[in-house]
Amino acid sequence: MQNAKRTPQDNEKAQLENEIARLKKKIEKYETIELKQNRFGLVWLDVPEAFDDDVENKLPILTEVPKLAIKNNDGKPTHLLIEGDNYHALTCLNYTHKGKVDVIYIDPPYNTGSDGFKYKDKRYLKEYPDGTEVAVDHPLRHSYWLSFMKKRLELSKDLLREEGIIFISIDDNEHSQLKLLCNEIFSEINFVGTITWEKRTKAQNTETAREMLQSKTEYILVYKNNSDKIKFKLEVSGEKKYELEDERGLYRLKLVEQMSSLGMRGRQTMFFPIEGITPRKGFQWKFGKEQIEKYKERNDVEVLDGKVYLRVRPQDETSQKFLPFWSHFFNKDIYGTSEKGKAELTKALGSNEHEFETVKPVSLIKKLLFHINKKNCLVLDFFAGSGTTGQAVMELNEADKGKRQFILVTNNDEITNGKKYKIMTDICYPRIKNTIKGLGPKKSLGNSIRYFKTAFVGKNNILSADDADKIELAHNAGGMLAIAENTFDRITQNDNWQIFENPKQYTAVYFKEEFGKFDDFVERVRGLKKPVVVYIFSWENDFEFNAFEDDKNIKVKTIPQPILEIYKEIYNLV
Repeated sequence: MQNAKRTPQDNEKAQLENEIARLKKKIEKYETIELKQNRFGLVWLDVPEAFDDDVENKLPILTEVPKLAIKNNDGKPTHLLIEGDNYHALTCLNYTHKGKVDVIYIDPPYNTGSDGFKYKDKRYLKEYPDGTEVAVDHPLRHSYWLSFMKKRLELSKDLLREEGIIFISIDDNEHSQLKLLCNEIFSEINFVGTITWEKRTKAQNTETAREMLQSKTEYILVYKNNSDKIKFKLEVSGEKKYELEDERGLYRLKLVEQMSSLGMRGRQTMFFPIEGITPRKGFQWKFGKEQIEKYKERNDVEVLDGKVYLRVRPQDETSQKFLPFWSHFFNKDIYGTSEKGKAELTKALGSNEHEFETVKPVSLIKKLLFHINKKNCLVLDFFAGSGTTGQAVMELNEADKGKRQFILVTNNDEITNGKKYKIMTDICYPRIKNTIKGLGPKKSLGNSIRYFKTAFVGKNNILSADDADKIELAHNAGGMLAIAENTFDRITQNDNWQIFENPKQYTAVYFKEEFGKFDDFVERVRGLKKPVVVYIFSWENDFEFNAFEDDKNIKVKTIPQPILEIYKEIYNLV
């Protein structure tokens, strides 16, 4: 039997079926290959970063510089200054402070082409030598900056508490890129908002400024970590003078009686006895029974000379919203400007021979910390620069009797401006030291400082660490363990162990891999009169140890393996 003749319609249908099949295959290929390789977000050439002195093949640690410590037995916090590359410092802090930081504020390089931002490309590029300033026309300008920031922001995120928050200052040069990068690292749903800060009062009069729109503002990106518990403290409007204080804090007295505008007796709902007292003729109470009862319940009703007063506290006042535009036009003393920041640094150093032209004002950082509404918190700044954050923390503590502690991290790069000086030792540290002593007519703020440097031990990198590297790490981990436990005063040390203390506890470290003197160590620890955290050398991450199991005041941990485990996690992020 002959095949039926194909009609033009059959041919057209076959062609359509073939086209459909072809498109299905193309879609399938797109879904399995292209779609998996592409995503919405920020894409750039992630350039590997090189470091000096072959430190990639060593293990980072923190070592104290005792001669730079400032000790005051005044009950105020002990703060930390860390000198070194912030990438290595953050690596160490991921062991000592993982999940412990409440607030991070950073003011990173803005990558303007003239702000001194440098990046060491791990590859060899003849045309663009490693470690030189990144020019504004550099083809990898944004890639360098993003590669630089990504690693450090990833490390900082792990330091934040669940309810932690980070503030990042930036300008137009990298604002859009930073926003997308932070969305990727902290998650877009954790973006709180952007504060726009008016940084200067005067217009620039340079040739470049006359050729373009002049920006007088910068931005502060705000991201929370992983919690909805963050509640910002609002501004108090109206009366702000709380000149009295009791065990519950500051307050002011507010008279309850006021003249009536509705006749001799006033509104009946505002006429009732309070502590046996009723309003006079022609007067009435300012508040109704329900509100007065609330003040009674917390014992904030007071009678003086036959008149009724309320103890009004800051949280009782009418509040304004946490507004996102901070301008000197409204109040330059609250938000400050770069000009003010420079003047504050000059005053703190006692000299204007510094190259910091765009210094953040102390009042700006104090305002950010004020809105956090947490007086006992840990504040980290790993682009510390001139040390504004440290001064702000100490001044705010003095003002509201807070116990905030800061950690400042900055390198000690040499800068030449007529004369050579170094950022940490010649700018940041003197500023903090002088602030503690007292600036001008201001009294001493007290507080204490411990000064650490990043250092390196071992001969192999984190993933290849051998037994010799582990031994050397354990022998040199004392400074990091003291930081982790907030016990900075070393009371004893020998070839096998060391012991640190603070007013509340001890940290005892048996760092030797040989246990010939261990019984002596156990006896010494048992004789300590405060709670003790004990670190013992172990080849494993954990081990059975019974010497202290009958003492609830002694907690046992191991070294160095837990440190290496943290480092390995970080290594895999890079």
